[in-house]
Amino acid sequence: MNRGELRLADGENLLWQCSPRPVPSAAKNKRLLVALSLVWLSVTGWFVIDGNVTGAVFSIAAGGIGALVARQRENAIELVEYFVTDRRIVVHTDEEGKFEERVYPLAELPEPVLEPHPDGTGTITFAGAEDRRRRRVVHIDRYAERDLVLRAIDHAQRVYDHIRRARDSAGGASAE
Repeated sequence: MNRGELRLADGENLLWQCSPRPVPSAAKNKRLLVALSLVWLSVTGWFVIDGNVTGAVFSIAAGGIGALVARQRENAIELVEYFVTDRRIVVHTDEEGKFEERVYPLAELPEPVLEPHPDGTGTITFAGAEDRRRRRVVHIDRYAERDLVLRAIDHAQRVYDHIRRARDSAGGASAE
């Protein structure tokens, strides 16, 4: 199976599919990143001109690590894809060439909670009521597969409504 591809069971309907929208603050962060890059180049250049090899090596290593971390965060969102059908939610991830598919039957999921964001996106969380009280912020955690979070999605209210209707018809309507 490839990215963007989902095998549907007989009679199953795909209601929605997308990847998280890149964080809008990334445009603002790019200005900061350019400024930090200029400072990094100046510091590294100063170490080279001064003949401080240790400082230059350290500066180059720190800059390289910083660039890798920034790129990895940017790629993390691009490597996730969500599918909502009338029976289940499927999350595809493709990190470092390792494709992973997680399937969450709608009837087994806790009640969804929608958190709209000012940029027009939203986050839909499926953590139980007790988990939501304990944690103010929920992130996708590959080690805690019981929690499902759809992050930075466009048309979040519409997706939330699709999920609620499909969950109710799948028999997942339970009182919290």
